[in-house]
Amino acid sequence: MDATVAGQQDADRRLLHQVAAGDQSALERLYVRHGPALLAYAEGLLADRQSAEEALQDTLLAVWRAADSFQARSTVRTWLFGICRRQALHRLRARGPAYVPIDTAAELATGEPGPEAVTLARADARAIATAMAGLSPIHREVLDLAFGAGLAHDEIAAVLDVPVGTVKSRLHHARAILARALPSEADGVSGTPGPVTTRGGRR
Repeated sequence: MDATVAGQQDADRRLLHQVAAGDQSALERLYVRHGPALLAYAEGLLADRQSAEEALQDTLLAVWRAADSFQARSTVRTWLFGICRRQALHRLRARGPAYVPIDTAAELATGEPGPEAVTLARADARAIATAMAGLSPIHREVLDLAFGAGLAHDEIAAVLDVPVGTVKSRLHHARAILARALPSEADGVSGTPGPVTTRGGRR
């Protein structure tokens, strides 16, 4: 494990231990370290900034109350995302989660050689965003965790409570669906994605 990553994980564990001891300032430091990513994730699920902020506040409250229950079976960061996910899903109810725009197509293409990666890397950002809206909730969420929050495959698996292989499969299919939904250079139409026919499907 990278020394910097290990140091960050140790710092998180120390802070959470202090939270469990009743140190409110430690909770504030955890918020500074992870709050922005948690808020972005919650907003991606809820498609509403105010609801996401409320979910984040409930997440912090849950952390304050349950810090002493952390058993180090995962990283503190993964644990926080799991709590945030549960709080957001409480609010989701009948609504489907909204997509979170990916800033650049190149992020989606990273680690995926071949024609699909090329299509994503060359696509217009607006076309990417439109295509993302047509993805199923499970595919949008895994992309958000991987590229928005920057979680590793094993961390995503822990947050979603699925095998690592399922995470890899969902990421692969999400990229493939996006690539198919985007126009090829031969189409001659930039920023006008084709229909996504797998909405709501599970992998």
